[in-house]
Amino acid sequence: MTPKLIALDMDNTLLKSDRTLSHQNATILKKLHADNHHIVLTTGRPFPNVQPFLTQLELNKNDDYVILFNGGVVKNINTNETLLNKRFTLSDMSEIFNLIHNLNLPIDIVCPEIVYSIADFGQSNYVNLIGKLLHYQQVSITDLPTMLTFNKFVVCETEDKLNYLENILNHTPVLTKNISFTRSRRTLLEFVPSNVSKGAALKVLLKKLSLTSQDLIVFGDEANDLSMFKLATVSVAMANAIPLIKSAATDITSSNEEDGVATFLSSYFNL
Repeated sequence: MTPKLIALDMDNTLLKSDRTLSHQNATILKKLHADNHHIVLTTGRPFPNVQPFLTQLELNKNDDYVILFNGGVVKNINTNETLLNKRFTLSDMSEIFNLIHNLNLPIDIVCPEIVYSIADFGQSNYVNLIGKLLHYQQVSITDLPTMLTFNKFVVCETEDKLNYLENILNHTPVLTKNISFTRSRRTLLEFVPSNVSKGAALKVLLKKLSLTSQDLIVFGDEANDLSMFKLATVSVAMANAIPLIKSAATDITSSNEEDGVATFLSSYFNL
Protein backbone atom coordinates (compact mmCIF):
# COMPACT_ATOMS: atom_id res chain seq x y z
CA MET A 1 0.00 0.00 0.00
CA THR A 2 1.16 3.53 -0.80
CA PRO A 3 2.07 5.33 2.44
CA LYS A 4 -0.78 7.44 3.81
CA LEU A 5 -0.53 10.74 5.62
CA ILE A 6 -2.80 10.48 8.64
CA ALA A 7 -3.49 13.97 9.99
CA LEU A 8 -4.99 14.11 13.45
CA ASP A 9 -6.53 16.98 15.33
CA MET A 10 -5.68 16.53 19.00
CA ASP A 11 -8.16 18.02 21.47
CA ASN A 12 -11.49 16.15 21.52
CA THR A 13 -10.34 14.06 18.54
CA LEU A 14 -7.21 12.03 19.24
CA LEU A 15 -7.13 12.92 22.93
CA LYS A 16 -9.73 12.10 25.54
CA SER A 17 -11.49 14.91 27.39
CA ASP A 18 -8.88 14.73 30.15
CA ARG A 19 -6.25 15.52 27.45
CA THR A 20 -4.62 12.10 27.59
CA LEU A 21 -3.78 9.72 24.75
CA SER A 22 -5.40 6.33 25.21
CA HIS A 23 -3.40 3.11 25.01
CA GLN A 24 -5.56 1.88 22.11
CA ASN A 25 -5.07 5.01 19.99
CA ALA A 26 -1.33 5.04 20.70
CA THR A 27 -0.92 1.35 19.84
CA ILE A 28 -2.68 1.61 16.48
CA LEU A 29 -0.82 4.78 15.46
CA LYS A 30 2.57 3.34 16.41
CA LYS A 31 1.84 0.23 14.33
CA LEU A 32 0.88 2.31 11.30
CA HIS A 33 3.97 4.48 11.77
CA ALA A 34 6.14 1.34 11.87
CA ASP A 35 4.49 0.36 8.56
CA ASN A 36 5.79 3.65 7.06
CA HIS A 37 2.59 5.67 7.17
CA HIS A 38 3.02 9.31 8.17
CA ILE A 39 1.38 10.23 11.49
CA VAL A 40 1.00 14.01 11.71
CA LEU A 41 -0.51 15.75 14.74
CA THR A 42 -2.33 18.76 13.31
CA THR A 43 -3.24 21.17 16.06
CA GLY A 44 -3.70 24.71 17.27
CA ARG A 45 -1.23 24.02 20.08
CA PRO A 46 2.37 25.31 20.22
CA PHE A 47 5.22 22.78 20.25
CA PRO A 48 5.77 22.41 24.04
CA ASN A 49 2.17 21.25 24.46
CA VAL A 50 2.53 18.69 21.68
CA GLN A 51 6.00 17.28 22.37
CA PRO A 52 4.98 14.76 25.09
CA PHE A 53 2.55 13.13 22.65
CA LEU A 54 5.15 13.00 19.87
CA THR A 55 7.40 11.12 22.29
CA GLN A 56 4.56 8.83 23.37
CA LEU A 57 3.85 7.97 19.72
CA GLU A 58 7.57 7.44 19.00
CA LEU A 59 7.56 9.85 16.08
CA ASN A 60 11.32 9.94 15.62
CA LYS A 61 11.95 9.29 11.93
CA ASN A 62 13.72 11.80 9.71
CA ASP A 63 10.50 12.46 7.77
CA ASP A 64 8.25 12.98 10.80
CA TYR A 65 6.52 16.38 10.91
CA VAL A 66 4.05 18.24 13.11
CA ILE A 67 1.59 21.02 12.21
CA LEU A 68 1.14 23.68 14.90
CA PHE A 69 -0.89 26.88 15.42
CA ASN A 70 -3.75 25.68 13.19
CA GLY A 71 -1.39 25.48 10.22
CA GLY A 72 0.81 28.48 10.95
CA VAL A 73 3.88 26.30 11.53
CA VAL A 74 5.00 23.08 9.83
CA LYS A 75 8.21 21.65 11.24
CA ASN A 76 10.29 18.51 11.18
CA ILE A 77 10.21 16.97 14.64
CA ASN A 78 13.79 15.74 14.59
CA THR A 79 15.75 18.24 12.50
CA ASN A 80 13.68 21.35 13.40
CA GLU A 81 13.53 22.17 9.69
CA THR A 82 10.64 24.61 9.27
CA LEU A 83 8.57 24.38 6.12
CA LEU A 84 6.19 27.15 7.16
CA ASN A 85 6.13 29.81 9.89
CA LYS A 86 3.47 32.54 9.62
CA ARG A 87 3.41 35.26 12.31
CA PHE A 88 1.75 38.49 13.39
CA THR A 89 3.34 41.69 14.68
CA LEU A 90 1.73 43.88 17.35
CA SER A 91 1.34 46.80 14.95
CA ASP A 92 -0.60 44.55 12.55
CA MET A 93 -3.19 43.86 15.24
CA SER A 94 -3.79 47.28 16.84
CA GLU A 95 -7.21 47.90 15.25
CA ILE A 96 -8.68 44.48 15.94
CA PHE A 97 -7.26 44.51 19.48
CA ASN A 98 -9.05 47.83 20.05
CA LEU A 99 -12.33 46.33 18.81
CA ILE A 100 -12.01 43.31 21.09
CA HIS A 101 -11.07 45.54 24.03
CA ASN A 102 -14.11 47.74 23.40
CA LEU A 103 -16.30 44.63 23.60
CA ASN A 104 -14.79 43.85 27.02
CA LEU A 105 -13.34 40.56 25.84
CA PRO A 106 -9.97 39.09 26.89
CA ILE A 107 -7.01 38.39 24.61
CA ASP A 108 -4.18 35.90 25.04
CA ILE A 109 -1.18 36.13 22.71
CA VAL A 110 0.40 32.75 21.95
CA CYS A 111 4.10 32.58 21.07
CA PRO A 112 6.16 29.40 20.54
CA GLU A 113 7.30 29.23 24.18
CA ILE A 114 5.06 31.63 26.13
CA VAL A 115 1.50 32.94 26.39
CA TYR A 116 1.00 36.60 27.21
CA SER A 117 -2.34 37.40 28.83
CA ILE A 118 -3.11 41.09 28.27
CA ALA A 119 -3.98 42.26 31.76
CA ASP A 120 -5.73 45.40 30.46
CA PHE A 121 -8.32 43.18 28.75
CA GLY A 122 -9.16 41.01 31.77
CA GLN A 123 -8.37 37.44 32.77
CA SER A 124 -9.65 34.65 30.53
CA ASN A 125 -10.02 30.93 31.13
CA TYR A 126 -7.30 30.17 28.57
CA VAL A 127 -4.74 29.61 31.33
CA ASN A 128 -6.69 26.49 32.31
CA LEU A 129 -6.53 25.12 28.75
CA ILE A 130 -2.81 25.35 28.06
CA GLY A 131 -1.48 23.15 30.86
CA LYS A 132 1.85 23.54 32.63
CA LEU A 133 4.25 22.98 29.72
CA LEU A 134 3.92 26.52 28.39
CA HIS A 135 4.90 29.59 30.39
CA TYR A 136 1.95 31.91 31.08
CA GLN A 137 2.42 35.59 31.98
CA GLN A 138 0.00 38.44 32.60
CA VAL A 139 1.33 41.70 31.20
CA SER A 140 0.06 45.13 30.28
CA ILE A 141 -0.16 45.66 26.52
CA THR A 142 2.22 48.62 26.82
CA ASP A 143 4.84 46.35 28.41
CA LEU A 144 4.90 43.82 25.59
CA PRO A 145 8.17 43.72 23.61
CA THR A 146 7.90 46.27 20.80
CA MET A 147 9.20 43.85 18.17
CA LEU A 148 7.13 40.90 19.42
CA THR A 149 5.99 38.43 16.78
CA PHE A 150 3.49 35.68 17.51
CA ASN A 151 1.75 32.86 15.66
CA LYS A 152 -1.75 33.36 17.02
CA PHE A 153 -3.93 35.09 19.56
CA VAL A 154 -7.14 33.81 21.10
CA VAL A 155 -10.31 35.01 22.72
CA CYS A 156 -11.57 32.54 25.32
CA GLU A 157 -15.13 33.36 26.36
CA THR A 158 -18.67 32.01 26.46
CA GLU A 159 -20.17 30.64 23.26
CA ASP A 160 -22.70 33.48 23.04
CA LYS A 161 -20.05 36.19 23.36
CA LEU A 162 -17.89 34.52 20.71
CA ASN A 163 -20.89 34.22 18.39
CA TYR A 164 -21.42 37.96 18.79
CA LEU A 165 -17.75 38.72 18.10
CA GLU A 166 -17.69 36.47 15.02
CA ASN A 167 -20.79 38.18 13.66
CA ILE A 168 -19.13 41.60 13.99
CA LEU A 169 -15.92 40.38 12.36
CA ASN A 170 -17.79 38.77 9.48
CA HIS A 171 -19.36 42.16 8.73
CA THR A 172 -16.13 44.18 9.15
CA PRO A 173 -13.82 42.97 6.36
CA VAL A 174 -11.53 45.99 6.71
CA LEU A 175 -10.44 44.61 10.10
CA THR A 176 -9.99 41.03 8.97
CA LYS A 177 -8.13 41.41 5.68
CA ASN A 178 -4.89 40.18 7.27
CA ILE A 179 -6.29 37.52 9.58
CA SER A 180 -8.16 34.25 9.61
CA PHE A 181 -10.26 33.20 12.57
CA THR A 182 -11.96 29.97 13.54
CA ARG A 183 -13.24 28.04 16.54
CA SER A 184 -11.13 25.24 17.96
CA ARG A 185 -13.82 24.67 20.58
CA ARG A 186 -17.10 26.39 21.26
CA THR A 187 -15.54 28.67 23.89
CA LEU A 188 -12.29 29.45 22.04
CA LEU A 189 -11.89 31.67 18.96
CA GLU A 190 -8.41 31.51 17.43
CA PHE A 191 -6.82 34.13 15.16
CA VAL A 192 -3.95 33.37 12.76
CA PRO A 193 -2.44 35.23 9.78
CA SER A 194 -4.53 35.28 6.60
CA ASN A 195 -4.49 32.14 4.48
CA VAL A 196 -3.27 30.05 7.41
CA SER A 197 -5.25 26.85 7.90
CA LYS A 198 -4.65 23.20 8.62
CA GLY A 199 -5.56 22.41 5.01
CA ALA A 200 -3.05 24.89 3.58
CA ALA A 201 -0.33 23.47 5.83
CA LEU A 202 -1.16 19.93 4.74
CA LYS A 203 -0.78 20.96 1.10
CA VAL A 204 2.78 22.11 1.88
CA LEU A 205 3.56 18.88 3.71
CA LEU A 206 2.05 16.62 1.06
CA LYS A 207 4.26 18.26 -1.54
CA LYS A 208 7.34 17.84 0.68
CA LEU A 209 6.58 14.14 1.10
CA SER A 210 5.70 13.63 -2.60
CA LEU A 211 2.12 12.66 -1.74
CA THR A 212 -1.27 13.93 -2.91
CA SER A 213 -4.67 14.49 -1.33
CA GLN A 214 -5.52 10.95 -2.49
CA ASP A 215 -3.05 9.75 0.14
CA LEU A 216 -4.54 11.85 2.95
CA ILE A 217 -6.72 10.68 5.85
CA VAL A 218 -7.83 13.33 8.35
CA PHE A 219 -9.64 13.29 11.70
CA GLY A 220 -11.33 16.22 13.44
CA ASP A 221 -14.22 17.57 15.44
CA GLU A 222 -14.31 21.38 15.17
CA ALA A 223 -14.51 24.29 12.71
CA ASN A 224 -10.73 24.68 12.53
CA ASP A 225 -10.59 21.20 10.96
CA LEU A 226 -12.86 22.04 8.04
CA SER A 227 -10.07 23.08 5.64
CA MET A 228 -8.37 19.70 5.90
CA PHE A 229 -11.72 17.90 5.49
CA LYS A 230 -12.16 19.75 2.19
CA LEU A 231 -8.70 18.62 1.07
CA ALA A 232 -8.63 14.95 2.03
CA THR A 233 -10.00 11.99 0.13
CA VAL A 234 -10.89 10.38 3.46
CA SER A 235 -12.16 12.70 6.20
CA VAL A 236 -13.35 11.26 9.49
CA ALA A 237 -15.53 13.15 11.96
CA MET A 238 -15.73 12.12 15.57
CA ALA A 239 -19.16 11.25 17.01
CA ASN A 240 -18.69 14.31 19.24
CA ALA A 241 -17.94 16.62 16.28
CA ILE A 242 -20.01 19.69 15.54
CA PRO A 243 -22.64 19.33 12.75
CA LEU A 244 -20.54 21.34 10.28
CA ILE A 245 -17.73 18.81 10.46
CA LYS A 246 -20.00 15.79 10.33
CA SER A 247 -21.66 17.13 7.18
CA ALA A 248 -18.24 17.63 5.52
CA ALA A 249 -16.92 14.17 6.43
CA THR A 250 -16.74 11.07 4.29
CA ASP A 251 -16.98 8.94 7.45
CA ILE A 252 -18.04 9.25 11.09
CA THR A 253 -16.38 7.23 13.84
CA SER A 254 -17.07 6.84 17.55
CA SER A 255 -16.22 9.61 20.00
CA ASN A 256 -12.84 10.67 21.33
CA GLU A 257 -13.79 9.01 24.65
CA GLU A 258 -14.38 5.72 22.82
CA ASP A 259 -11.09 5.52 20.87
CA GLY A 260 -12.76 6.60 17.64
CA VAL A 261 -9.42 7.13 15.87
CA ALA A 262 -8.26 3.59 16.62
CA THR A 263 -11.67 2.15 15.73
CA PHE A 264 -11.68 3.69 12.26
CA LEU A 265 -8.03 2.99 11.45
CA SER A 266 -8.23 -0.63 12.60
CA SER A 267 -11.10 -1.19 10.18
CA TYR A 268 -9.60 0.86 7.31
CA PHE A 269 -6.23 -0.92 7.42
CA ASN A 270 -7.62 -4.33 8.45
CA LEU A 271 -5.49 -4.42 11.57
